[in-house]
Amino acid sequence: MKDFEYYFMMRKEDQAFPMIDLLDQRKEIIKAQLGDPLPRHPVLADYLTGSKDFVTKKIANIMLAMNMEGVRIVPIELSDRKGGYIDDYYCIYVDDNTFEALDKEKSDYKYDEKCDMYFINKYVLDREVLKKIPLNKRLGWRLLEEPGIYLYHKSVVDEIKKLNPTGVEFINIEEYEGMFN
Repeated sequence: MKDFEYYFMMRKEDQAFPMIDLLDQRKEIIKAQLGDPLPRHPVLADYLTGSKDFVTKKIANIMLAMNMEGVRIVPIELSDRKGGYIDDYYCIYVDDNTFEALDKEKSDYKYDEKCDMYFINKYVLDREVLKKIPLNKRLGWRLLEEPGIYLYHKSVVDEIKKLNPTGVEFINIEEYEGMFN
């Protein structure tokens, strides 16, 4: 079971954590800034979100050490909007690891052919599909049917949790219902 236990990272709602807007992704170091709406007193945590997942260097180092094939961890130049920069943040890309792995028999979803989108109430992953993918390639990945979230294997989450990271909750995808519709 643990071999197929996956989580997504979600921003905690208990602080004024800012979102991050990507400005320029075409260079070696990605340009980004604190996004709108910017909290009056933003709290910079180990995990921040936007169109991607953003983590501090300590989390990035854990992920890099785990040989997560198909996952790119790229430094960002994060602007504080006052002309200064905030160091040691990284952007996580798992776009190359996208798998059609929703168990269509056991999940509760609707598929809209007009917009080619799934509206999922209950996620169940197809273990037979996942068994065919080497573990180091599915340590971090996207579900084709729900490409807006990144999934991380339990082993990755366990290592990150040892750091007591701020600003993040880890949600087991199969225990969560109805978030994305």
